[in-house]
Amino acid sequence: MPRLTAVRRFVSNTGARIYRIACEALPGLSARVYLILGAGPATLVDAGSGEGRCTEQIVAALESIAEEHGEDFQPRRIERILITHAHIDHIGGLADLVGRTGAQVGAHPFDAPVVSDWDEHAAVFNRRLLDFLEQAGVPGERHSALLELFGFAPGRMACVRVDFPLDEQHPLPGLRVIHTPGHSPGHVCIQVGDILLCGDHILARTIPQQWPETLAAFTGLRHYLDSLKKILQTEGTRMALGGHEPPILGVRRRVEEIMAAQERRIERVVEIVGGSPSPPCLVDIAQRIYTRQQGFFELLALIDVGSRVEYLEQLGRLEVANRGELRGGSRQPARYRLSRTDSRITTIAPVGEDA
Repeated sequence: MPRLTAVRRFVSNTGARIYRIACEALPGLSARVYLILGAGPATLVDAGSGEGRCTEQIVAALESIAEEHGEDFQPRRIERILITHAHIDHIGGLADLVGRTGAQVGAHPFDAPVVSDWDEHAAVFNRRLLDFLEQAGVPGERHSALLELFGFAPGRMACVRVDFPLDEQHPLPGLRVIHTPGHSPGHVCIQVGDILLCGDHILARTIPQQWPETLAAFTGLRHYLDSLKKILQTEGTRMALGGHEPPILGVRRRVEEIMAAQERRIERVVEIVGGSPSPPCLVDIAQRIYTRQQGFFELLALIDVGSRVEYLEQLGRLEVANRGELRGGSRQPARYRLSRTDSRITTIAPVGEDA
């Protein structure tokens, strides 16, 4: 079990108080939810996974805030719960927390269907993931085991009604919503004065997981990199607080580090494809980059590589070498080569200094 940090208080330049609450979202993975006071009605950002002791830990932390921080607050006073993105470690506890508080739920329209009908989303996503695994070159006998590891199982979370859209077109008192697709289609960051609640868009230590657009629209590296530039162009951010890991004080520096890391990863794919004696499939490329990953992390690595290959295809730097076979209905994996018309487009365009 990850060691959980105590509730920590942050104050924005607008006077809003933000309380960071740690919870054990999944085995070996701690997450952060945030209570915002003094910026409109009492607001909770994200809801944990709802698994294990996660909700119990959130509620206990909320109940401690009045005594430990002198706030006139009780959990039942939470009026709204805002979702940064609809992944299980951020939405699984919604039904329980809504039941305890009566709060209304806000989510971006691109992610709201996952919250309101998890089972349908799981069925559609799993179908797409099976197609992806086949095209990536994963042997058929391993498909079921990898799907089970991934955790998009029907019934894993109770569906919850989304009461209002959380997007840039519907302002909320005291908050600014910034749509940052990439890690999920409807991922949002929430600006509270000079503090940015950034979900999984920017993390202090980890390069956030990316997904090919073939698995979900508005994911993929193209959208993610555009969203990073959007944050660089957001003025007045002193600190970012993520859905995992420590606070980020140098937001511009961290975004630039992530973009540089993505650039290196993208060029590594080009190097592997260009140096292969025969066109590799995604499994071949992933095994060259991630030599020791197994099980769930092996699948995440494959998906991450898939997002990079997809992006390089979009840039015209890679192409499918066996497209004729695939057009003919072959069930063989897609294999890649350097594009014969590579225009050498810069993968990540430079960003101006206006942030």
